[in-house]
Amino acid sequence: MLRIKCEVTLLESYTDTVFNVKLKPEQKVDFQAGQYLMVVMAEDDKRPFSIASNPSNDEILELHIGASEQNSYAMQVVERLKSGTVEVELPGGNAGLREDSERPLVLIAGGTGFSYTKSILERAVEVSKRPISLYWGAREASHLYAFSLAQELADAHPQVTFIPVVETAPAEWSGKIGQVHQVVMEDVTDLAACDIYIAGRFEMAGAARTDFAPFGVKEHLYGDAFEFI
Repeated sequence: MLRIKCEVTLLESYTDTVFNVKLKPEQKVDFQAGQYLMVVMAEDDKRPFSIASNPSNDEILELHIGASEQNSYAMQVVERLKSGTVEVELPGGNAGLREDSERPLVLIAGGTGFSYTKSILERAVEVSKRPISLYWGAREASHLYAFSLAQELADAHPQVTFIPVVETAPAEWSGKIGQVHQVVMEDVTDLAACDIYIAGRFEMAGAARTDFAPFGVKEHLYGDAFEFI
């Protein structure tokens, strides 16, 4: 991985527990949509976050960091970012967008896993006209912290469909209800014909891998979580 110093050009709250971060690297960097970087806290302490930005914009690295007092691991990174500069190492991960494929894309995000799918979606619409289905799941609608952005991306590109999914729905909710990967199984009639990219809690990714297995998706199911579970 390349180690570079970055200027923190944006650190703002999407919600009380999700931060939008933009970093300006001291030199141009190359990465694939869907890869991650490591924030260097110390030589023996480097913390991974998906890169939310499109690789075409090589002047900015965007991150979505879920952090709270109950999540000191991520909150310590947010505190480090307040200094105005940070070192990162990149790129990491083998679950980046396969740009030479023309198979339909199914993007599955849980929580801040949206950052991973956002990067892939923004790059995919640049290089291909294949259909893209973005499923973003959360426990509650308020946890879909960039809902309007996801909808704007779908509205701007005819081949993109955005399907928000919540487990606990308010009375006015008109979207899907349930676990996000199970909604995908209900909606997509031929999963084996798709390239599937997934990011979120390890438990969610593991459940999806198990439940998708009978559909023959193994060779076209991508996610960094599968390196660890």
